[in-house]
Amino acid sequence: MKRIVFLSSLAAILSGCMTTKDVAPNPSILRVGVTPRSRPMIFKENGQIMGIEADFANLLGTSLNREVVFIEVPWDKQIDYLEENKTDIIMSNMTITEARRIRINFTTPYLQSGLSALFSRKKYDPSGLIGSTILNQTGNIGYVKDTTGEFFCMQRFTRGKLEGFSRFEDGVQALKEGKLDMFVQDAPVIWWQSSVHERSLVAFPEVLNVEAIAWGIGRHNKMLLDEVNTLLAGWEKDGTSNAIIRNWLPVFSQ
Repeated sequence: MKRIVFLSSLAAILSGCMTTKDVAPNPSILRVGVTPRSRPMIFKENGQIMGIEADFANLLGTSLNREVVFIEVPWDKQIDYLEENKTDIIMSNMTITEARRIRINFTTPYLQSGLSALFSRKKYDPSGLIGSTILNQTGNIGYVKDTTGEFFCMQRFTRGKLEGFSRFEDGVQALKEGKLDMFVQDAPVIWWQSSVHERSLVAFPEVLNVEAIAWGIGRHNKMLLDEVNTLLAGWEKDGTSNAIIRNWLPVFSQ
């Protein structure tokens, strides 16, 4: 069953893992490409990769009887690494888009999420996400470069002053300093930050659109694609997927 995740509260179980930069193809190793900048989906803390994607990766490694090695990859190089056989799978909060589907295969989506927005408490409409978005759509709007958030802002907020950031944290800081009126990013990341900075920033348990999040696998590796999809179907049926997601983002609607 597809789900749209909404935030009600936050709970986290941290998962440690091995990271490296270069590992040769090996049938006993699962090389997972990550860009750890999207807490709680995938992030790095105290030298360890953690989050929803990390928990799924560790479970995937156990299920496939392969050692999981996380390979940190710049976001704009993720698909390149996969095509060059430097990684086996992208597990890094990647949204399915038609452009990306031209180059790689996607697994069955494990999460239906979307984009949301973060506002300063001084610049939001108490009516909710839509009211606040309308209020600020002609203001200063930030996003992370080379993401679906950038494409969304360029298409929807043509009257605003748009600014892209390489790091999500820099956009949040600009918002806190009053340099931005609104910051658009993946909903789970927005909601997490609203909890971290709840005294100064506001987000809403709503989404501006609906996007499917899945894992990317090279077109040369259909066997792995089939194996992962089979496991995903089982995890969806027995509640494993839902349990992993709820550890980080408890839901109140599916």
